[in-house]
Amino acid sequence: MIFRVIYVIFIDTFIKNQYTRFQIPDYEFQLFISFFYQIQSQVNTKMKLTKIEQPQSFRQHAYDEIKNAIINHAIAQGEVLYERDLSEKLGISRTPLRAAIQMLEVEGWLKSVPRKGVFISRIVEQDVEEVLQLRRANESLVMELIIPKISDADIEKLEHIYAEQKLNEGSNEAFIMADKDFHMYLAELTGNGRLTQLMHNLSDQMRWFGITALKTTDRKDRTLKEHRIIIEGLKKRDVDFAKKAVIEHIEHTRSAVLASLKLQ
Repeated sequence: MIFRVIYVIFIDTFIKNQYTRFQIPDYEFQLFISFFYQIQSQVNTKMKLTKIEQPQSFRQHAYDEIKNAIINHAIAQGEVLYERDLSEKLGISRTPLRAAIQMLEVEGWLKSVPRKGVFISRIVEQDVEEVLQLRRANESLVMELIIPKISDADIEKLEHIYAEQKLNEGSNEAFIMADKDFHMYLAELTGNGRLTQLMHNLSDQMRWFGITALKTTDRKDRTLKEHRIIIEGLKKRDVDFAKKAVIEHIEHTRSAVLASLKLQ
């Protein structure tokens, strides 16, 4: 506020000195001053500026974009990342980019090699085994928890997700995203927030593995058939049938991922 007062005094003094210097009548000076501030007021009213996003938002944007590119195999496993290239493509400076890279490295998506650079992590057999062991335990529990209370409306919604996945057979990315929706919806039906969060934490890894699994020729078709069997188990309200169906589905996914790793 004080700077604005100083600014006004300075402008008044400067303009008045100029008018005095050239001996311009006082009434014309007053008209000019009035006109000047009227114009300035209109400019200030129209000039609505939006503050630039905070660096944390840039960091999150970089994190999300790079992570999704890794998951969808838009960036190949083992590929080196170049900060300058990423900075230009994302339209951000290197500071938030480096923060995003550090986050991804902590989570295991990237690997830093001294004097060589930052590389995309590779899917290895141990990762697959560990994640799928957790998924097998979690999804068996999901079946136990939802069978006693699942409604026809719940199953109808699951049918819609299934139909959406079937429509997206032409796109690996969309197909795997629908696959995630299918399993996450089942987890949400349990009403167990901690279990749902555990499933969510594994879902990005599973999407990454899932894209790899689709390299086997018939995996999409088999996935749809396995999901159909799971739905039938839920319709029957048969816990043992549903648990068996989901375990076999996970085991087939495991086999497909491991088989695709051998092709690399």
